[in-house]
Amino acid sequence: MKNVITFLMCSLCIITGIAQTDLAGDSTIIPQRTPELDALYQQAKALEQNGTAAEINANRLAIKDAWQDIDANVAALYKPIVTNRLPETVENLSINGVYIPSEIFERDGTPDFPEDWDTDRLLRDDYIDAVDMDVTAEGDIYIGVYENIIDFGGTFDSIFLYRSVDAGITFQEWKKVGVTAPMRKMQIISMDGDGDDYLLAYLVTESENFQAWRWNMATGAFDAQVIASDVTDFGVDRNYPLTTATQRCFATYEKTTGCTEVFSARTSTGTYGFGWTDEVSLGLCGQQVEFTYGINGACYTTFTGANSGSLYAAANTNYNDPASWDANENIINGATTEVLNPTIRAARLPLPSDKVIIWASQRAAGSTDNYNGLGLKRINSAPYANFSNFPSGGADWNIAHTDSWMRKDNNIDVIRTSYIRDNISDTQFDTNRSLTFNGTDFDPFEPVVDAGINAFDGFAAASAETGDNLPCLAFAGTSGGGTFGFGLYFDAKTVLAVDENNFEGFKFYPNPAQDILNLSATNTIERVSIFSLLGQKIMETSPNQDNPSINVASLSQGVYLMKVMIDGKSATYKIIKQ
Repeated sequence: MKNVITFLMCSLCIITGIAQTDLAGDSTIIPQRTPELDALYQQAKALEQNGTAAEINANRLAIKDAWQDIDANVAALYKPIVTNRLPETVENLSINGVYIPSEIFERDGTPDFPEDWDTDRLLRDDYIDAVDMDVTAEGDIYIGVYENIIDFGGTFDSIFLYRSVDAGITFQEWKKVGVTAPMRKMQIISMDGDGDDYLLAYLVTESENFQAWRWNMATGAFDAQVIASDVTDFGVDRNYPLTTATQRCFATYEKTTGCTEVFSARTSTGTYGFGWTDEVSLGLCGQQVEFTYGINGACYTTFTGANSGSLYAAANTNYNDPASWDANENIINGATTEVLNPTIRAARLPLPSDKVIIWASQRAAGSTDNYNGLGLKRINSAPYANFSNFPSGGADWNIAHTDSWMRKDNNIDVIRTSYIRDNISDTQFDTNRSLTFNGTDFDPFEPVVDAGINAFDGFAAASAETGDNLPCLAFAGTSGGGTFGFGLYFDAKTVLAVDENNFEGFKFYPNPAQDILNLSATNTIERVSIFSLLGQKIMETSPNQDNPSINVASLSQGVYLMKVMIDGKSATYKIIKQ
């Protein structure tokens, strides 16, 4: 028996407001900092890139001690989160005692893609109830989905993780895990760099457990930890110093107190996504909360008021330090405009020259109009301003379930976003679209879903970039006449057409390659040219052999296009340089 239970399942349903007005003010009044505290906070910023985990944690304790001399209530904010709940996980999932083995999914079928996007690739031919995606600095792609299942006499949900180590050419079902409580939301974070690399899945279940599940990328070793109880929604992100031992995650989340009150917290360094600490209230009741990290400790959150429906945002200048939150900014008045599913993303620019966008759905409050898009941006730490009332394309269409993603590179302001274009009358297929914020405005949208595929409108598609810094999307198809999410698809933007195996008998290996790329053909290979994905010729050789070898050691890591000429004809292939 199939029972789909999805966080914000209905693409146009607002969470029911609670019978309480929004809280006013902050939970703790923060006194003015002393010169000693200012120096410690400056030290914290310097330690992000160059400090060790021990030095960063020692700095945090020094800040706590300095506050103790000024205000014990502020010092008390610096404390670990303690919970006695156990993670709701079953590793090595099997159904009726049979584990379904990993499979390899490759591109197939006849190209039929919009503009310069590739063919939608089917990774999972089954139900899914949410999807998220992240990409490592090396370009490895991780896609996480979960399925809500009521079967076998009880509830047993499932998480599936898919991985591509060749820039999305092929995917492998990497992990499958059982969940002993119904899932409500999941977000995956890749923690990679120098040191141990991990994939983290942060999730909330129906029992309101906010949890961190963690896999070692190299060994697959698994561990899990409960972060907080009574949590109904969250947003999470991480910083990105090169050493993974000094990376840490940050979050804001809704925690049920007298209302769904918005809290923030952060992990300790050296805990690899565990060890959550410094929980503090932002002083408002909220819903639909999201979070993003910028650079040099700048953190940002957005949420809507649980009763007012107003759109709020707040900034923290010091790595979610509990005493460093600015006042909540009321951006959109809920009495005039209904805002749905806001997502927030910060460019990699330092304060005060920051750049942050909020991307959401909107319509007039109290109306039954269709939803259009809403783009807001914060420039140079000024208040958020509207830069785009993005049209849906007609009264029979909604812009629903927005998403965004940001590359972990300094001084980058290109942000990848996406949305589901929902056909209200269901007389046409729902579609998904990629939408790039270019640092100033949105570029023209790009359709992604292939003709003949009905995109699911019940949750967001997951946007990201492949290792060549071009957008990609993971999304669900439908079944049951659009009632359920069914079928996991992946698609990526391309620059040049790639003909796979166009020459009969032609082979090249290994791919990915480190130093030497071997080619083999039944006829003489006359010329080989290698291009960047932007079309720049990187190298060219004329081997005039059937089985030449090409030295690619000088190429930087990434994805390239190899144009091969045989008998006066050419074909183009994608190669990966490790």
